[in-house]
Amino acid sequence: ALATFLHQSSGINAEYGEICQPSQKTTESQKTFKMEAGSTIVACVGAGILPTILPYFSDDVAKFLNVGSMSLSFGTQIWVGSVAGLTMFRTLKRRTFGTLQSKLFPKYATLNTACSFIALATFLHLRKLGPTESFSLLGKTMEGSALVSCLFSNVLNSLYFIPATTKLMFTLHKRERELGLEDQIGGVSPMKTEPNATESDRKTLLKFNIHHGVSMLMSLVSVGAGAAYLYFIAKNTKI
Repeated sequence: ALATFLHQSSGINAEYGEICQPSQKTTESQKTFKMEAGSTIVACVGAGILPTILPYFSDDVAKFLNVGSMSLSFGTQIWVGSVAGLTMFRTLKRRTFGTLQSKLFPKYATLNTACSFIALATFLHLRKLGPTESFSLLGKTMEGSALVSCLFSNVLNSLYFIPATTKLMFTLHKRERELGLEDQIGGVSPMKTEPNATESDRKTLLKFNIHHGVSMLMSLVSVGAGAAYLYFIAKNTKI
């Protein structure tokens, strides 16, 4: 059933073939960049109006939104980074894996960014803090610092690092096909050791590795800060 769903929704062919035709790669990267930036902005705007409606809800609802949003983001990141991502990496051919990730990560990044906004907005609401007071408090408390770290890293990933990494990835995929390089399960791009690769190809690969590395670092910051925030909440909770 899952294979049928992926086939119908993403166009994946049999035996883990390409999700998109080679001629569609450039268009797909442009669409991914626009979709990711657009969806993140919409999520941020939506979460931004949350403080105006929170006063109409009880504190218990605000607490549920606070803990629920951070838990959802934390759980999603653990699942994607530790279970789903590794499983797909070890099962799918590398270019297929990358293209599938380009479909999933806009949703992943938008979810994490929205959850970070919701957690921060409800935190400030429950502390009865206005815009001016909030800036001074956030840097003085571990909970506030953790929430700001989550939001900052997720926004950077959503608006720049993930779209930029995806664009570079599709550029590498295109050149690998032009050079006739084989697509295998797992591993890294063979461009670095390919004798027919140009200096421009190697520079693109280096840029991809840097962007991908920083994107992963931002995800680790978000996971660590989210775990820290949930720990502080659990520490003060009586069951």
